[in-house]
Amino acid sequence: MATSNSGRVEGKVALVTGAASGIGEGTALLLAREGAAVAVVDIDVEAGKRTTATIVREGGKAIFIRADVGKTAQVKRMIERTASAFGRLDIIHNNAIWFRNGKATELDEKDWDRTLDVGLKTVFLSAKYGVPVMRETGGGTIVNTASVHSLVSFEEHTAYDAAKAGLLGLTRVLALDFGPDIRVNSVLPGAVLTPLWKGISKADRRRFADMVPAKRLGTPEDIASAVLFLASEEASFITGTSLVVDGGLIARTM
Repeated sequence: MATSNSGRVEGKVALVTGAASGIGEGTALLLAREGAAVAVVDIDVEAGKRTTATIVREGGKAIFIRADVGKTAQVKRMIERTASAFGRLDIIHNNAIWFRNGKATELDEKDWDRTLDVGLKTVFLSAKYGVPVMRETGGGTIVNTASVHSLVSFEEHTAYDAAKAGLLGLTRVLALDFGPDIRVNSVLPGAVLTPLWKGISKADRRRFADMVPAKRLGTPEDIASAVLFLASEEASFITGTSLVVDGGLIARTM
């Protein structure tokens, strides 16, 4: 655990949603190792507490907050609890995900609503309640997990692709509205080995990896490194933009 002044986000406070596993877990761990205190937010209590315990065991500072980020009151509460625990808020990584696939003629409206609540509305809410808290101590940065689905579409990903495409527009307008003291960017992962890939055979994974110029699937650590960069002072002149981290996948389609 990095606890010296060499940490790239030393002394900062970060809130990471969807931090119980996958990209969120990887980002929470990396931010902590680079000196940030971390609010680990997830709806999965057991896994979220494991992430928190790992950070603390390594010598970092972390709390777990159970929250359904698709619900307004719970987003507001997670912001308040983070600021109360650590005295400030500097970094928000909106990473939580929920989706159901299906053609528009088949997808239940409640699944459409839930996908957009967790994937898009939560970013609006985190800015609504988080920006004023960030400004109390000089500003901060918001990094949103979008997707290559923000740029190219896939059959039957009706709600998911709509949420991820909308996220790019929301990222840009938040950057325009809240600069210069609040920076807002998105990271666009490609195919990343997370628990969502559970049940996909090794052969199918290999076939998918062969489609990627990098000839491998991504890892949560690949995306976490991009989030860390965007959250750090190294990216102080970067806002309102999107960083694709996909091993070259969409180079074939755009």
